[in-house]
Amino acid sequence: MEWRELNCIIEALEALIEKYNSQLDSNELDEDDHSDITNDKAYAEILLSHYQQNKSEF
Repeated sequence: MEWRELNCIIEALEALIEKYNSQLDSNELDEDDHSDITNDKAYAEILLSHYQQNKSEF
C-alpha cells in the first residue's frame, strides 16, 4: 500500500469517528442504536490505530 493511500484511509477513518462521536452526543438514540454506534466506533478506532502504525513503519 502506498503512503498516499494510507493517508486517505486514515483521514476517512478520522472523519467516520467524528461522525460517530456526533451521533453519540445526540440524545435521540435508543439503547440499541447507541450500542451499535459505540461498537462501530470502537472498530473504526482499531482500524485507525492499525493504519497509523503502518504509516509510521512506512
